[in-house]
Amino acid sequence: MWASTKNDSLKGKMTALVAGLSACQEKIGTGYLSAFPPELFDRFEDVKPVWAPYYTIHKILAGLLDQYTIGGNPQALKMVTSMVDYFYKRVMNVISQYTITRHYQSLNEETGGMNDVLYRLYILT
Repeated sequence: MWASTKNDSLKGKMTALVAGLSACQEKIGTGYLSAFPPELFDRFEDVKPVWAPYYTIHKILAGLLDQYTIGGNPQALKMVTSMVDYFYKRVMNVISQYTITRHYQSLNEETGGMNDVLYRLYILT
């Protein structure tokens, strides 16, 4: 909405939202950021039933990338790269602890949106 209106009030709210989420991410200290605990990814990686957690992560990452690309907020890009680093480490841990096949099994849940956001991040970085 801000991109079409250039409303300063909206821009201020966008900036405040990113700053608030960044404070949460920094307090967690791992790069993780979500409305649910990271333990849900433990279940996901163990190929146990869990609602598609990467769906939520994709939406957070996509929103933060929009804050960077459309809103011009560099803090949002820093947050995205921290989150992606966190999830990269998780994936590499699953592969090293088990196998690449185990990682592929976990991807039977909804993870397609992650491709989109990771491609976008790759282009930007």
